[in-house]
Amino acid sequence: MIHGLILVNKPTNITSHTVVENVRKLFKIQKVGHFGTLDPLAEGLLLIGMGNATKFFDFYIKKRKLYSGKIAFGYATTTYDAEGEPLSDPRPIDLKTLDIDSFLAEFTGKQMQIPPLFSAKKFKGKPMYKYARKIITTPEELEVKPVRVEIFWLKGKALDEATLWFRTETSSGTYIRSLAHDMGQKVGAGAYLQELKREGVGEFLLENAFTMEELTRCVEAGEMAKVVIPIEALLPEFPKIIVSPGGRKGVLNGRPLVPREVVKIIPAQSTENFRLFDDEGKLLAIARKDPKLAQFKPYIVFPD
Repeated sequence: MIHGLILVNKPTNITSHTVVENVRKLFKIQKVGHFGTLDPLAEGLLLIGMGNATKFFDFYIKKRKLYSGKIAFGYATTTYDAEGEPLSDPRPIDLKTLDIDSFLAEFTGKQMQIPPLFSAKKFKGKPMYKYARKIITTPEELEVKPVRVEIFWLKGKALDEATLWFRTETSSGTYIRSLAHDMGQKVGAGAYLQELKREGVGEFLLENAFTMEELTRCVEAGEMAKVVIPIEALLPEFPKIIVSPGGRKGVLNGRPLVPREVVKIIPAQSTENFRLFDDEGKLLAIARKDPKLAQFKPYIVFPD
């Protein structure tokens, strides 16, 4: 069984689910999943977990995202991107008359954002796009609730009178399609997301990702180690605890790790979650510290 993460450079016009299926067939493994979907029209970095790496989903789905792309101004669309139907006739706009830096600054920081109607976000147990396709045309009809997001920074430039190039870093859950739509509303001309590329997720960057063709060549050449990031290398922001041989079995059974079973603690950024390793470098579990009992309680275990 393979336990690790691969960085895939997803092309446009295929779904994230298709990438998962292709990886499943290529590596001949059933336990495969992605850590955050990309729309079919979007390209870029897709994190794919295999085996025990799928247990890291909740951590990586919350990581910051890095995006770049283009926004077309002049009219809005039903989907907030180039796939949708125009909601009006084209309206005149000249972005070169705007102070772009000041304009973009209005969209940075913490804010409430309304997700697109055509999205995988769930409402009453179903993805919203299933309702939207039944001719529900406004957020009010679907009772779409705003969600809190944060845009850490946003920069861009006008490529022509009606096209804006941008680059941004956002919190998890931010819809760039909604950002584009909101910009269009702000200038009164409408806008939609024309192109989108995901350049980063947490500590991982697109420049280190592989196309499916490159992955296929590596697997066929028996060089999987070149493309699979082992679970031991994931979540470097969590401190590393070396567990004594006597404590190893207990950790794998979910028993709290007590001080006498701790060989060494290698500090890192987090003070809430810890990675527990044996003396041979195998990841045993992710644990939380119980300050009252001075114990580390495993809540995700990676059995032998």
